[in-house]
Amino acid sequence: MHIRKSPMKLTMALLFTALIAISGCTRNSARSSGNVPLPGLSEPVRVSSGDADAAEPAIAASPDGTVFVVWVNHGPKSQADVMIARFTGDGKMQGSPVRVNTQPGTATAWRGDPPTVAIAPDQTVLVGWTARVESESGHATDIYLSSSKDHGQTFGAPVKVNDDPKPADHGMHSLTIAKDGRIYVAWLDERNVAPLPMKDMKMDMKSGGNHTESNREVFVASSTDAGRSFTKNQRVATNVCPCCKTALATTPDGRLYISWRQVLPGDFRHIAVASSPDHGQTFTPPKIVSDDQWVLAGCPVSGATLFAGNDGSLQVLWYSEGNNGETGLYSSATKDQGVTFGPRQLVAAGSVRGTPVLVDRRGGLAAIWQGIENNSGTVLITLWVGDAAVPPSFVVVPNAELPAAAANAERLFIAYVSKFASAGKAAAGQKVWLVSMAKPGL
Repeated sequence: MHIRKSPMKLTMALLFTALIAISGCTRNSARSSGNVPLPGLSEPVRVSSGDADAAEPAIAASPDGTVFVVWVNHGPKSQADVMIARFTGDGKMQGSPVRVNTQPGTATAWRGDPPTVAIAPDQTVLVGWTARVESESGHATDIYLSSSKDHGQTFGAPVKVNDDPKPADHGMHSLTIAKDGRIYVAWLDERNVAPLPMKDMKMDMKSGGNHTESNREVFVASSTDAGRSFTKNQRVATNVCPCCKTALATTPDGRLYISWRQVLPGDFRHIAVASSPDHGQTFTPPKIVSDDQWVLAGCPVSGATLFAGNDGSLQVLWYSEGNNGETGLYSSATKDQGVTFGPRQLVAAGSVRGTPVLVDRRGGLAAIWQGIENNSGTVLITLWVGDAAVPPSFVVVPNAELPAAAANAERLFIAYVSKFASAGKAAAGQKVWLVSMAKPGL
């Protein structure tokens, strides 16, 4: 059946075609090109308010098209608050931002470990976040889930997800909701891990974000009562890269997928995936998605992103600097429930910071990530993940970092952090911004 495109959608399609032709980039390009501006973007909208430094954005779109952006406001003396703002389906902010954590200043986050947000089938807004915990070691966190029944205007008392009684570090969490409303949370956990002495811990974000500390374990828990309680925490994997974010996805038939970066003998750090056919009660043996041959005596602070298709397939997107191939973003898919993964495909060559994002653009997947352009963080996008050839990539926003993305039926939304409202125009401190465009591929 042929569907007639609206004039706006037809204009967008023609604009993309013209831009690709002019820039000399085609879907058969041997190399992606990230120096071409993405056409059709809205003007940046400032999401965060006030004078606090804002960072770590996350974003989700509800079935009715409403878009929710979550981030963290950082204050003095390690005080931090998780904030949420609501936008209409065409990108207009509704009301003022709302604090998610009921006790002011108790949240914590850093660039590798943002909060999470997901929308339940009944429109409940769910936000996962971490809170500081006093401990003798000087650093411990708990994971909480907060829920809102009134479209993010108010939040109830948070529910603790991790069930260990002693203070420990819990982070790099992920959140997803199955079609039946079951909520899943996964995270990295050190309850059974002896931390490295402080003198042996290293983190240098300016030189690539490599972080050295004890390996972690992956845990998962679920809720069948809208987040009011969670199942006993279950360990899924050990010897896990300590600062690479976990990922979750569910297929229409209810299978749960979980991903992490596994530390293998010899300090190889490769993406692993396991799945559960029984709502997280048992998991398949972990499968290494690709033998990237990446040896690193530290954590790259970059996890994988999962996207479950309606046909039951699973697409994985991740970053590698391994000896087996070029430095860049790669993708691979499984069509047999994670038993095997197809040959990896290069999505974009070049250095990447943080964890990339996959978004359904209807007719294919778009990847969004933080790359480097002119020695500065730049938000980039490519529109044809999964093709055999390296697709062209485009600049979304220069002088920006930590992108998060989601799409409703009509538009693609990208949240990011920047000190600039637009190119060359400085803002007062680090803020969270939002841009949108007519959904590519419609």
